Amino acid sequence: MDVRPAGTEGLPADAHPRRALVCALDWGLGHATRTTPLVRSLQDRRSEVVLASNGRAAAFWRSEFPDLELRELPDYGVRYAPGPWLVPTLLASFPRLLGAIRAERGLVRRWAGEFDLVVSDNRYGCAIPGVRSVLLTHQLRLAAPRRLSWMEPFGERLMARLCRPFGEVWIPDRPSGRILSGRLGHPSRPDRFPTLQYVGPLSRLSAVDPDPAWSGPWDVVAVASGPEPSRTSFEDALRHALVQRPGRHLLVRGRPDQISAPLADGTGLVEVPHLSGGALRAALQGAGTIVSRGGYSTVMDLDALGLLGERCVFVPTPGQTEQESLAADLSARGLCRNCREDELGRLPT
Repeated sequence: MDVRPAGTEGLPADAHPRRALVCALDWGLGHATRTTPLVRSLQDRRSEVVLASNGRAAAFWRSEFPDLELRELPDYGVRYAPGPWLVPTLLASFPRLLGAIRAERGLVRRWAGEFDLVVSDNRYGCAIPGVRSVLLTHQLRLAAPRRLSWMEPFGERLMARLCRPFGEVWIPDRPSGRILSGRLGHPSRPDRFPTLQYVGPLSRLSAVDPDPAWSGPWDVVAVASGPEPSRTSFEDALRHALVQRPGRHLLVRGRPDQISAPLADGTGLVEVPHLSGGALRAALQGAGTIVSRGGYSTVMDLDALGLLGERCVFVPTPGQTEQESLAADLSARGLCRNCREDELGRLPT
C-alpha cells in the first residue's frame, strides 16, 4: 500500500466518528499515555469515546478520563524476564499471547454495532470488520539482537501479518527528517502493510500546563516504567542509586494504581507513585538529569518538551531489543546517553 504522510500531526482530519472505541495495551503506561492526545482530539470533535484496556493502563485512564466509559480487555499476560531470558520468555509466552488476542477479538466484535471508528494501540485483536479500524504502533519490524539481525525481515513479515485485520496503521512518528522510531517505524517493505500514515509524535505533556509545585530544581528525575517484574527491579535499582547520590532527586514509580502522598526519606530523595501530566512536565523541565527506560512514549514526551539530549540517560530493559535499538539510534545522534542497569551506581552526570 502507499505511504501517506499526514498533513498535520495527531488525529487525521478525516476522523470524525460519531462514536469511537480507543483500546490500549497494558505493557507499562506508554500505550495509554500516547493515545491520550487522540482521545482529547476526538472529544474536541464532539465524538463520544469509549476506552478499553486493563491493569495499570486502565488505572491511568480512570484518573485522566473519569467521566468516560472504560471497558475491560483481556490481559496479554506477558512478563519480562531479566536479561538474556527475556527473549526466550517472550517466545514461550507466544501461545498465551495469541490466546489473549483471540479472546479480545471475540469480545470486541460483539460491540460491532456500537462504533464507527476503532483505534487500537498495539492490541491486535481489536479490529471490527465493517468498521474503520486503525492500529496505532511505532513497531513495524521487530528489533533482533545483533547476532540474530538476519531474522529482522521475518519479524517484519510477522508484523505485517498481525496488521492485516486493520484497514490503516497510524505511526506516531514523522515520515522523514527528525524521526524518533528509527528503523522500527519505517519498514523496508511498506507495501506489505495496510495503508501507513505517519501522524507525528504523540505526547500528552505538550498540551498541559506545568505545575510549578513540582518544578524543582531537581538534580535527577528518575521515571520507572514497563511491565513487571522489570518495572519493580528498575525502581529498586534507581532508589538504591539515588539515596547514595548527593542532591535533590525525584523518583516517579510508575504506579497510577496506587494513591499515596509524596514520600521524602531524609536523604534528598522524594518518591511518588505517579504524577499528573502537569506535574510530570514541570519535574522533567526542572531536572538536571532525566533517567528512564527510554521507551518510545517517553522518547516522544521528551521530544515534545525539547528535552532530548545530554540530560537524558536511557537505561533499556536488559534484553529488550526494542528499547536497546531506540537508545542506540538516539545516542548515535546525540539525543540521549545510555547506561546499563548494573551501572546505575555510577550514573553519569
